[in-house]
Amino acid sequence: MMAQVGHLPFYLDDPRCDVVAIAEERPSVVEALIARLGPDRVMSDRRSLVERADIDAIVLSVPRPATGPLTLEALEAGKHVFVEKPMAHTAEQARRLVEAARARNLIYAVGFMKRHDPGVEKAKALFAEVMVSARLGRLLLARFYDYSKSYAMAPPAHVRPRESRTVRYPTWPTWPGWLSERNHGPYEWFLNAACHDVNLITHFFPDGVDVRSAQVNRDGAIAATLRWRDVPIALEVAKTEAGRWLEGGEFLFERGRIGLSIPSPMAVDCVSQVELDDLGVGAVRKVIDTGAGWCFERQAAAFIDALTGDRPPLTSGSAALGDMELIEAIWRHIEG
Repeated sequence: MMAQVGHLPFYLDDPRCDVVAIAEERPSVVEALIARLGPDRVMSDRRSLVERADIDAIVLSVPRPATGPLTLEALEAGKHVFVEKPMAHTAEQARRLVEAARARNLIYAVGFMKRHDPGVEKAKALFAEVMVSARLGRLLLARFYDYSKSYAMAPPAHVRPRESRTVRYPTWPTWPGWLSERNHGPYEWFLNAACHDVNLITHFFPDGVDVRSAQVNRDGAIAATLRWRDVPIALEVAKTEAGRWLEGGEFLFERGRIGLSIPSPMAVDCVSQVELDDLGVGAVRKVIDTGAGWCFERQAAAFIDALTGDRPPLTSGSAALGDMELIEAIWRHIEG
């Protein structure tokens, strides 16, 4: 689904690139792709696609356990790679991928599309300005939360496969070897859902955070406390069905607050909302203008920017490796 709604349309529409081929083996999806692209661009064998000399870059959206090995396959074939998150399931796996890209001088980008949301961009710029100007005083606390179990809305139109996959991709283990069996499921869910929120933490605090504590309950709800310098950062994640998407962040200062409310990933016409409380000017929950643009479309354009040398990826493989190390640190605290 994500390949159809969040990736392919934007590469097809961008005049800076040509979609040379797509690998897909499920007949119902193949039928739809052929109707849209013609038979010459749809292939059933991914290995043939990876080996083609006329392909410079590959966009990967595959079952999560196969993400790591298929990324490595593409990198070892000399292709630049954009891949859906999570990049891998352990920091060790992620390190192997980063080293493969670095050894071949390849662009390796990971799909954390929320960094491309205009509201997130505005919040980050506002946060940076307030930190430099100190007009709200010292930063006291930051909080990131994700309480959403489902998209809370229908995704854009796409073809739902009528059959299961028959091709079995290579896979890597989906949890670190030191993790206890009781935490395998919660870890996999956290990695898939909360890696976005960890990625936002490192986006706003790029010069390093460390984990101070973490706990999980039997329902998989996780509360972790991280630290940037002497500032505590709370991370809260739970599987909630509230009829709407509940995700965002807050930055609490001595004399004000910046709030960030993130929409469902499937909300094509929505961007994150940014609020400012500023005691000095009497602003209370002032909504900041953020502009427009769906984060998935902007993410695709940014990958092409990276390929053409205009700017590096917002989340490179190296940056995403840092997120994986932070996620493992959270779970080491949970293990005790």
